[in-house]
Amino acid sequence: MTDLASLGYPEGFHLGLSSLLWWITIFVLVVLAVLLYLNARKSDLINVKEMLLSKSIAYIAHSTLILLIQVGIFYLDYFTQLYLLGVCLTTLAITFYYYYWEKNLMSIKHIPTLSSAAATVISMVSVIISIFFPNLIGILLNLLLFTALSLLTIAAILYIYIIFVFSKNVKGISTTVGVLWMMGMAFAMIGLSIEHPPGVKIFPAFIVLYIAPIVLMIGWTMATYGIIRLFSQISSYYAQTQRCVVHRGVIAKGNPIYSCPSCGITYCMKCFNQVIKKDGCWNCRKGAETEIEEEWKAEIAVEMEKADKHKSKN
Repeated sequence: MTDLASLGYPEGFHLGLSSLLWWITIFVLVVLAVLLYLNARKSDLINVKEMLLSKSIAYIAHSTLILLIQVGIFYLDYFTQLYLLGVCLTTLAITFYYYYWEKNLMSIKHIPTLSSAAATVISMVSVIISIFFPNLIGILLNLLLFTALSLLTIAAILYIYIIFVFSKNVKGISTTVGVLWMMGMAFAMIGLSIEHPPGVKIFPAFIVLYIAPIVLMIGWTMATYGIIRLFSQISSYYAQTQRCVVHRGVIAKGNPIYSCPSCGITYCMKCFNQVIKKDGCWNCRKGAETEIEEEWKAEIAVEMEKADKHKSKN
């Protein structure tokens, strides 16, 4: 029989209130997976459709992992096998997700896919060892699983970096959404590191029992919001050569561009400032109006602040 305490898990792990929080986490992940699936069905872009579908599958796999852990605490003889099976399924789903991500965004150099693929192989080896060499379980969960999580963390850091570069260089889209997406990914990785070995030995029992599921729910919800809002734009930015609609020239890689928040048409910043701000978006006539309206509101706010200061002095 597996002794959870010897593996670092605190007493009451996934029981009581903790169990309720994890069942809610499963429900939230399934809902987010359905939302991603529905958005994939609506998308007219095949690369966005592929990435949203694979992300949906990754969420379902993660919810399956949590479900197997919930079941495993009542069948301790099989806890390790169920747990590692869930880890294997999750890392495999993440590998497919990164494969489609990099297949459509060619500038990422395949590092996330290779990292998550290696994590999947480690998980498969872990399942085999847990079945045939149960005496090695302690070493297995602390060493091999730590290696797998480290590889996935490397992939996630690059993922966050790509979102950061996109949010920095593409004007017109909401930077707040990009920040939420990055923070969501970071929260999700923190939640995963808390809830898996050796994190369960490092963090206090209260954090492992109650904070981990809350952090995961918040993280994946924030990330999903960013994915749904910006996936088509980030796909276009990394996968296609950008051409300014006004002067018809290629926008060099790494240069700032303006992406209409209404229709996604791109312009170089020079043409946007000289033409589009005055004429409005050439495709939908809405994007630049929104941009100008925001600038106008900001100018009015500054003028009112100056007027208030002038009144207070008098």
